[in-house]
Amino acid sequence: MKLNKMLISLFSILILPLFFVSCNSNTNKLESIKQSGKITLGTSADYPPYEFPFIDENGNEQIVGFDIEIAKEIAKDLGVELVIKNLDFSGLLDALNSNNVDFILSGISPTEERKQSIDFSEIYYTAENVIITLNPNIKSIDDLKNLTVGVQLGSIQDRLAQDNLKNSEIKTLLRIPELILELLSKKVDALLIETPVALQYQKRNPELFIVNDPSLNNKIQGSAVGIKKGNKDLVNEINKTITRLIKDNKINELFNNSIELAEKLNK
Repeated sequence: MKLNKMLISLFSILILPLFFVSCNSNTNKLESIKQSGKITLGTSADYPPYEFPFIDENGNEQIVGFDIEIAKEIAKDLGVELVIKNLDFSGLLDALNSNNVDFILSGISPTEERKQSIDFSEIYYTAENVIITLNPNIKSIDDLKNLTVGVQLGSIQDRLAQDNLKNSEIKTLLRIPELILELLSKKVDALLIETPVALQYQKRNPELFIVNDPSLNNKIQGSAVGIKKGNKDLVNEINKTITRLIKDNKINELFNNSIELAEKLNK
């Protein structure tokens, strides 16, 4: 009996520190970011004007865009340096939960399914979904039945297609440029995509048609910042930045500036 008690006590002594380390890894996230002097963003830089690669006048490639500007404002308010990791969109949540990045911005909608895995900030921007196609006869989502439709893997448009196009073939790819190439080469009949992104690709490829269908936006949720669960302090700080940007009317300014930058790629 005494031996059992001793073993239980020893087990408790060994386990308790691990428990506190596990708890502190989340509760001290904000503190560790400030101590390190940097915060690491995960994004998928294939989604102009939200995030995309841009070569400056010196020939240096950098990741820029609306989401990147939001991330810079968050880093500035925290007093730390922003580090950017360019990843596949479908891998962003895993990168966040494995502590490979500290937060994610990539035009991400806070769906109920995603909320089970990660926490979200307040909505910072809302854009509508559209159809983009080479076929002028496609006028609504109903015209996509029995056709091949492309979407980005893991995106809100992926879920939208799965829910509404039961009789269509859904083709999922990791990156938007790959989907655009599939569309231009007529390997898919249409894509589901957000309006600002569709407009940027249409400017590069004027033969594309953009189709607005209100039924695509019945459950529109907007974009939010993703943060690993259990980091309420970090969520609160990010929300403060978003509130400031909205209050100061900076959101539209940052978005419009990013559109102008994206349009330089089309010239």
